[in-house]
Amino acid sequence: MKYLYLCLFIFLLSNTAKSDGYPAASIPENLKKNAYAVVRLSSESFTQMDVNSGTHKVTFVITILNEKGKDYADFYTFEDSFVELKNFSGEIINASGKTIKKLSKKDLTTTAISNNLASDDKRSFYEYHSPAYPFTVKYEYETKYKNGILIYPTFSPVNGFYFSVEKSNYTIQLPQDIGLRYKMLALLAEPEKSSFKNDSIFKWSVNNFEALQYERYTPANELFPTVLLSPSKFCVQNECGDMSTWENFGKWQKNLLQGRDQLPPATIEKVKELTSGVSDKREKVKRIYEFMQSSTHYVSIQLGIGGWRPMPASEVAKTGFGDCKALSNYTKALLSAIDIPSYYVVISTKNKRFFPDYPSFSQANHVVLMVPMENDSIWLECTSQTLPFDYIHSNIEGHDAMAVGNEKAFFCTLPSYSLEDALESNRVNLKIDENGNAAMQVHSTYRTSDYENKLYRLSNANNEEINKLLASSLNVHKPLVKNFKKEETRGKHPSMDLFYDVTCEDFAPKTGSRIFIPVNPAKTELKGVFNSSNRKFDIEFNSNLFQSDTIKIEIPSGYELESKPKIADITSEYGSFQSYFTQEGNNLTYIQTLKIKSGRYKFSQYEDLKNFYNRIESFQTGKVGLKKQ
Repeated sequence: MKYLYLCLFIFLLSNTAKSDGYPAASIPENLKKNAYAVVRLSSESFTQMDVNSGTHKVTFVITILNEKGKDYADFYTFEDSFVELKNFSGEIINASGKTIKKLSKKDLTTTAISNNLASDDKRSFYEYHSPAYPFTVKYEYETKYKNGILIYPTFSPVNGFYFSVEKSNYTIQLPQDIGLRYKMLALLAEPEKSSFKNDSIFKWSVNNFEALQYERYTPANELFPTVLLSPSKFCVQNECGDMSTWENFGKWQKNLLQGRDQLPPATIEKVKELTSGVSDKREKVKRIYEFMQSSTHYVSIQLGIGGWRPMPASEVAKTGFGDCKALSNYTKALLSAIDIPSYYVVISTKNKRFFPDYPSFSQANHVVLMVPMENDSIWLECTSQTLPFDYIHSNIEGHDAMAVGNEKAFFCTLPSYSLEDALESNRVNLKIDENGNAAMQVHSTYRTSDYENKLYRLSNANNEEINKLLASSLNVHKPLVKNFKKEETRGKHPSMDLFYDVTCEDFAPKTGSRIFIPVNPAKTELKGVFNSSNRKFDIEFNSNLFQSDTIKIEIPSGYELESKPKIADITSEYGSFQSYFTQEGNNLTYIQTLKIKSGRYKFSQYEDLKNFYNRIESFQTGKVGLKKQ
């Protein structure tokens, strides 16, 4: 009997150990609040052996609480000539903590990322679709870094809003002579530091992080603990450098450009022919840029060092394709052929600001060209066949950059467009019949970023797509769009004019002898921007909004004006809103001007800002009341 009891005890003990795999019930209540998913454990270690090689090991366990968090259960990793997935295993664990499925590397799906790309990238992933919630997944994997290390894996245990972390840690060990640089974002304690032989060791931890609720226009990079990490000394396929300063980065990039600006004699002759007899420098640059646009197309090149070194200008001239690096370098070579110097500019299309105290490769993902002039500079986006000459598009406007020339490299910031440059103007002639149906003639003008948006959306769009786009810009139920045409003004401050007619039944509700006409069919983007009762985080607007609408209304004969919309004059630090209303016989005119400024505001200003938006919205919903005579 003692033997049987002992066996039973061992069996129960082992069975308990197997089923104690992160039961959902053991999650603290404070971590479940507002959470779609909870990280039970995220443990990462990166060990660098030398400038060329290292190993990244990860154990990741996450409990998915509901369907909204289901995507957090997916595993994915990217591989290229620098990173290789060596080992992978996983478990699917039910709510009680019991493992119901085990995974191995053969369960991963691996695909090459080659949609019109010249790249050695590939993606391995696993997706699990659970029939019930909560459930837990556990992944353990190891990746090998080779052929050079430019950046280390980022420590970012919190994936966003509605996401809690029970326990997480990150350890990095590297030779002391390489030197670690790091940038900590949000509230995060300094790392634990130690050493082993000739290595330096750093460790960060984030535990018991409670989920945050989403708030619109929040500077999210200040909310979630993150550590960016990079080596000071690095090599990429024997191209070595020191990244301790932005100046050093510029020097390294300059070296990668050496000897890659040679052009075929026929291309040089073509460039000289295009600019023959032209004395104005800006006009010469314009002709070269438009020649490049018409004779090349964009293809991404990410093979090895090709992720940073452009293909030779001679190859672009021969094949007619290249990525942002190659096309910018090619255009630089074209300009050099007629003795116009320019700068190869490394920039980010995602983030406006570089960290001045933390130079790193991870902050840049794009290249453009700058041509210095006497009083300003010309900025050229060389990957686009459609953008106008010298137009700074919205993905780089006002962004920090590193300019690299033949003689020097320097930190700079691209210009930004003013509030007035962002104007959207709508002129609507509106005729109402006695049944409340409307016939409209619409003329809309879009500048800078709005111009850019319409340019891309209308390019190669069919009639159905065009009508859908135009209808979406109006507060009109089931509009019928016809007679569309557009006019484009290209240049540094480009604009697009759209002309079209709209008919709409039941536009103006009719009640007995009265008709109520919505005062402005043109849509603005203010409705429902701020509707929560309170605010925890600061508010940040990254772009300006300037909209001017003029609505001319012809009322049906036999009706007279009974009521008119209130006139507004609102001005604050956030912007302004004015409206005007006039009448001449059966013709009414309503004009409104809306300006919203970019900027950052304290969360304590939320009620004031919310009131500002709500007041504007109340005026925009006004109606003109008509009564039959």
